[in-house]
Amino acid sequence: MLHGNPNAFCQNPLDRAGVLRKNETWLKAQREDPKARLMLFWRGELLIDRQPTTSEIQWLAMPALKSLPMDKEVVFLGLWDGAPIFAADASGAEKPPFSDVAEYATLRKCAPYLPPQEVSAAGQAAWLLQWHQNHRYCARDGDRTESREGGFKRVNTKTGAEHFPRTDPVAIVLPVHGDSICLGRGPHFPENFMSAFAGYLEPGETLEQCGERELFEEAGLQATSMRYLFSQPWPFPSSLMMGFIAEVSGRELTLDPDEIEAARWFDRDEAQAVMDGDHEIQCPPPMAIAHQLIKHWLDNEK
Repeated sequence: MLHGNPNAFCQNPLDRAGVLRKNETWLKAQREDPKARLMLFWRGELLIDRQPTTSEIQWLAMPALKSLPMDKEVVFLGLWDGAPIFAADASGAEKPPFSDVAEYATLRKCAPYLPPQEVSAAGQAAWLLQWHQNHRYCARDGDRTESREGGFKRVNTKTGAEHFPRTDPVAIVLPVHGDSICLGRGPHFPENFMSAFAGYLEPGETLEQCGERELFEEAGLQATSMRYLFSQPWPFPSSLMMGFIAEVSGRELTLDPDEIEAARWFDRDEAQAVMDGDHEIQCPPPMAIAHQLIKHWLDNEK
């Protein structure tokens, strides 16, 4: 499996066992395997072993499930070096389970301190568990659905209708003109925080068309080329970010105030100062694809 992508949540080590997980007998055997490990979430937070400068997932043995509420949601994530990996949502518990041996933190907060492979597996788990929470009923007739294939789909047992985990494609674009880039700040951003421009794919669009449209709608910039670099699963809650660098025809900005409150151009020295934390403007942290787009432009496009 290739792991050249520099973005967080992109180093997933799991063999998802897409064919094997269709067999319920095989899945049952995986849950009973002594090597099986369990990742636990409680009300959107992950159970971790926190250290002064780093953290790790606090893995549990599968018998830990017996102490959790009956309405727990359990998903099979895949095999890691042959060991079955599961995740469970214990949000039904009144108090956070196993908080006497470890602590809970939101994935957004603890992700920068987890090993890259663990944060990728945790992102997959959070994505699936949240989807199960929000899609318990069939969109066609409202009947209750049941989890199948270890949690990779839900089925309406009355009609046979199948539902699969949601993924929302997003084009995120760094505009370039000459030796400068443009960053913008949405109304919901912290003061002095700027990022690349992004928007959700609409029906009938290619990702390139989406990026071109978003740039024009949000900042009045006309793309003359759109070059794809890399993608990033973003489990907050279910986006797939597709990163582009776009050459634009000019620098005049016409902002949509509902989407972009402020925007400006940065030459190479200023952009480097922003990335180094030596500028009044702040940029997204390294775990965000926007950070990696800026870094790629600084490091490779001189």
